[in-house]
Amino acid sequence: MIKNIILILALTFFTLTVRPQESDEVSIRYIGHSCFLITTSEGVQILTDPVEFKGYHFPEGIKPDIVTVSHNHIDHNRVDVVGGNPDIIYGCLSNKKVEPIDLVFKNVRIFTVPSYHDPGKHGVNAIFIFDFDDIRIVHLGDLGMALSDDQISAIGNVDFLMIPVGGQFTITVPEANQVVEQLKIRRAVFPMHYKTEAFTDLPYSVDVFLQKKHNVKRINGNEVKFNLKIKPANTEIYVLDYKQDE
Repeated sequence: MIKNIILILALTFFTLTVRPQESDEVSIRYIGHSCFLITTSEGVQILTDPVEFKGYHFPEGIKPDIVTVSHNHIDHNRVDVVGGNPDIIYGCLSNKKVEPIDLVFKNVRIFTVPSYHDPGKHGVNAIFIFDFDDIRIVHLGDLGMALSDDQISAIGNVDFLMIPVGGQFTITVPEANQVVEQLKIRRAVFPMHYKTEAFTDLPYSVDVFLQKKHNVKRINGNEVKFNLKIKPANTEIYVLDYKQDE
């Protein structure tokens, strides 16, 4: 009887000591272009649209749990440069169809909403949605058109939005403004896929999108952490410095 009690106490102690500490903090790190590293409160790491293209260089040492690819263009699909052994989720296996993904991996629900890469509907693009920690992060990939009512309904309530703002190969700046208004972001917007020193082929820098915007936060770094217990009074716009990873 005493041995059984000791065994139960030992197992209880082991369970309590190995259980990870719960946290209300998530982080978002900008690698560059459309590539972000998202870390949940449980330490699960999600990498979006890995980039190794022109002046963008993927940093060593990043070993995510999950990699998502919105479409198979060379500036979005460099899964070969990613470290570790992550699960890779391709939003499009061809240029004609977005895969109907809806799965749960390490307490993260991941699903796609189909969209087009351009107004002429010549190519497709997967909008990736990540649900965890009672928040929703939406990565629009190379969205080429403003959202339809069906897409808005499928995307649902958005806490953090990653949106292309560079024009030409994606939505224009006025269309990006429209999408932000359509989705009514509850926490923060992260502009991406814009003209930089690393990629000068796009017509617009991030400053064009930021014109007449309020609550803009330019971060002297490539990562920002959020305490999920604190919700901003108004939507914030975060501009992160990809050069911090060079």
